[in-house]
Amino acid sequence: MPRDLIQLDSRRLPTTILLGLLLLSTLLLSYYAVRWYVGNTLAEYFNTDESNVDLAKTAVALAPNDPLTHWTLGEVLLKEMPLEQMSISIPEYEKAISLSPNDYRFWNSLGVACQRVGETDKAERAFRHAIELAPSYTYPHWYLGNLLLRTGRYDQAFEELRVAADGDAENLRPQFFNLVWQVYENDLTSILKALGGSAAYRAEFARYQIAQRRFDEGLRIWGTLSAEEKKSSHYSAGFMIKDLVDGKRFHDGLKMWNEVVGPERQVQESKVTDGGFETVVAPGFFDWQVQNEPGVQIGIDTAASHGGSRSLRFLFQVRSNTRTMSTTQLVPVAYNTSYDFEGYVRTQNLNSGGTPLIQIVDATTNGLLASTEAAPNGDNDWNRLSAAFKTGPTTEAVIIRIVRAPCSDDADSQVCPIFGALWYDDFNLQRAK
Repeated sequence: MPRDLIQLDSRRLPTTILLGLLLLSTLLLSYYAVRWYVGNTLAEYFNTDESNVDLAKTAVALAPNDPLTHWTLGEVLLKEMPLEQMSISIPEYEKAISLSPNDYRFWNSLGVACQRVGETDKAERAFRHAIELAPSYTYPHWYLGNLLLRTGRYDQAFEELRVAADGDAENLRPQFFNLVWQVYENDLTSILKALGGSAAYRAEFARYQIAQRRFDEGLRIWGTLSAEEKKSSHYSAGFMIKDLVDGKRFHDGLKMWNEVVGPERQVQESKVTDGGFETVVAPGFFDWQVQNEPGVQIGIDTAASHGGSRSLRFLFQVRSNTRTMSTTQLVPVAYNTSYDFEGYVRTQNLNSGGTPLIQIVDATTNGLLASTEAAPNGDNDWNRLSAAFKTGPTTEAVIIRIVRAPCSDDADSQVCPIFGALWYDDFNLQRAK
């Protein structure tokens, strides 16, 4: 199908005018498009930490109908201006909102600016509108909660702050807990109300308190949990038990441990846990802690035992020295109580001027309470080891540890070789009769 070709005679005046208008329109559109693009780009990549007011104003001048440029200028003014002049940022936020009324960021920033200059009611309305636009975002809730807190509306404040803390647990939850403590301190009823009905929140708050070494306060919160809630909070409990042990609160750590583990992992006061080395489990706070050292292999032997079917074996090939063999157990005990300790040792081709022995150490003071005799050299069948000691008025736990006797009177001697094999079994602790 033939097409008609339209020809324009550019020498005719009307045609020339039309083409000129088209070219002028194109240039104007290009000019404003480039202005907007430059202004928007300046605003989008603007670093508000540099506080360059002139550059922010340039972005507004280039793109006066872009909400982002006005918002950026408002951010810079709020950061740069002294308190008495911060209010000049508010019209910029309001202009940004008028150009983009459904962007929660602009409403949230308006709320921050109004709160800074003391326009509390206006700030609250802005924060609440930001929440309506973006209910799942964290910071509108956080800012509103802080505003309500400053105006004494604690119940409403902690509801908003709790929502924010849920949204950003890593950064805001510790701050939330800190605010709860600052406001209520030892008012347990109000603290529990602020934390809400979540057992996990109460467990985490207890963890927060104990981490701050407010042991009694943290344990009081922990005590509000049911038995099942405590078991389900075993993750938080692990951190608390470590902090309690580090803080020498061994009895409290033992109690919490028994509240979160199953019956097979329960620990009894004044009793060595798995003294016969029969149980193979991941070590807990009150189990054997064993770590191999260079030249020393430590492990369970199923082919040799004094009682039961297992024992703890050491294989030595140490040509210079090893002082600490990293085999210990923490045992909670009673105050001012006399104890008898016993264990059994066997050796094979053991040869050293400083063989291993068992020490009982006060875990509270780190003072040595008792020691057994050192293991004999050579080949020896099972021999009984014993030690008697008495705990002090502050002793909540003892550490049973396997160490080496020094080879000479020079405790700093670097030469103290040891070769051969040694077994331990059937460690037992009981109150003296």
